Amino acid sequence: MTVGGQGPTTNRRRLRLALRQTRLDRGYSLEDVRQAMEWSLSKVIRIESGTVSISVNDLRALLAFYGVTDADEVDGMVELARLARRRHWAAEYRDYVSASYMDFLGYEDDASRISQYHPFLIPGLLQTEDYARLVVTARPHYQADERAAAARVRLRMDRQERVFASGRQRTVRIVLDERALKPVHSTEIMKEQISKIQGLLPRLDLVILQQDTAAEPGFVGPFSLHEFDFNRDPDVVYLDNEPDDVALVEEADMVDGYKASFESLYALATSADSSHGREILEGGARH
Repeated sequence: MTVGGQGPTTNRRRLRLALRQTRLDRGYSLEDVRQAMEWSLSKVIRIESGTVSISVNDLRALLAFYGVTDADEVDGMVELARLARRRHWAAEYRDYVSASYMDFLGYEDDASRISQYHPFLIPGLLQTEDYARLVVTARPHYQADERAAAARVRLRMDRQERVFASGRQRTVRIVLDERALKPVHSTEIMKEQISKIQGLLPRLDLVILQQDTAAEPGFVGPFSLHEFDFNRDPDVVYLDNEPDDVALVEEADMVDGYKASFESLYALATSADSSHGREILEGGARH
């Protein structure tokens, strides 16, 4: 088994998918594993779902039960387990975000292509600090917790640096509804925000969906599609899950549906007058 150079989130998923497939290939149920390993059923489920890491000793015992004797296969899975336990780049923010959001950051970090649709707000990947602060503190929880609000804003800035870092081979595509570019709270904040977007354009494939085409029958809420270079890393979708979280979509058919939705929205935006989006950005930066 060859281990790729991805982060802990992706390696944890590689391991859990490999363990699940090995169990199914051997014809064992979760209950069979529970009895043989003398673990709780919840532990077995959490290992296969990736919500907890498996220790190297437990992994070796589990592989022995499955009858996995090939040294390369065992060593490959052990290495995945070790890589999955590495420190997440956003670990310092763990107290301020959910486990699902941490995984979202991990998959985003490892994706070779990121495709997002946003109907109402500038997405976190593009926000200035002032705009991000407005969005974060609009939520009651963060109005009462200045430290948590400041951490969320810093996290967005750190996340942007990683995604748009020079030398990283990735594609970022964003379909932005025209309504998201309307002034909010302060024209100065919006002017600065649009200037930042303009500065990212060489590294960002941004298209503007005109307001008169936005309310199509296939309308969907904001989502982020993460695609990977390796076949062993299935693509995933994350849905904005208010007030302050994300929901993972892994089922292949559903992911394919979101891919089709994104391509449809992207085509809608690009088939319209291409000068329209530029005029909005240029006008917003001037006013």
